Amino acid sequence: MRELDLPSRTAAVATHAGPHDDLDLTYGAVGSFATRHGLRAQNLVEEVYLVGPRDTDQPERWRTLVAWLTVPGHA
Repeated sequence: MRELDLPSRTAAVATHAGPHDDLDLTYGAVGSFATRHGLRAQNLVEEVYLVGPRDTDQPERWRTLVAWLTVPGHA
């Protein structure tokens, strides 16, 4: 476990588990969530590699945080 310090933002976020081959499915799920909840996108996305290729050569252990930045106060 480690502390993750990120600048303050408003975002719809999901953690993708496993290899990046199907990362697009996680993006789709986050986008669908944002749409269903009336969140307005800032047209910015971020990926935070919690565990990735630099940490392990076992793709099943990779964890990627996918964040769609949204306009604060719009829900």
